Amino acid sequence: MKVRLDLHVHTVYSFDSTVDPDGLLQACRLRGLDGVAVTDHDSLKGGLEFAAELPQLLIIPGSEIRSAEGEILGLFLREEVPPGLSAPETMKRIHEQGGLVVVPHPFDYVKLRRMTARRLEELAAHIDALETLNGKPRYWGANRRAELFAERLGIPSTAGSDAHKAAHVGLVYVEMDEFGDREEFLSSLRGATLHGTRYSPWASQLDRWRARLRSV
Repeated sequence: MKVRLDLHVHTVYSFDSTVDPDGLLQACRLRGLDGVAVTDHDSLKGGLEFAAELPQLLIIPGSEIRSAEGEILGLFLREEVPPGLSAPETMKRIHEQGGLVVVPHPFDYVKLRRMTARRLEELAAHIDALETLNGKPRYWGANRRAELFAERLGIPSTAGSDAHKAAHVGLVYVEMDEFGDREEFLSSLRGATLHGTRYSPWASQLDRWRARLRSV
């Protein structure tokens, strides 16, 4: 049996997102999703709380951790990973708790802090998957560049909307075989299909600024 998952979603536990439990549930029903990975900025709280509050969805607890070298997604986390560490140390702490390391939007050249292709190659042995279909990279060719890079290194691909509001949840998702644990997830990911297209990154940025203003 197949499941559909958006593997990069932010919630109200990110300072620039407005996605609450009810909004997430309604968005998943609307888009035909079985669940999501909750990946709030430098916080695991949303993933753990949404998983407890929404048992009807498959919620993968995670976090988008701002390492000293760029953002890194940790999936299947049980404990917080602090921001500001080097990329290797961040990846090590994710793996030590049985999590998976995913590099999001690796070739969105507009991002001020991101790992270079050379650095990603140096760390390839520690990367479990690469996000090759992100919903809103500001550089239009970023997803294709990531796809080619993942293929060359033999790294599995993931897809996520990078949603910061409920209307964007599920615009990008993976369809993969059901899994029972981390290892089965990674195995299933190798045969997954990625769906969706890039939506307006600039409209999304305006939404994020509005969310920040409301939180002040």
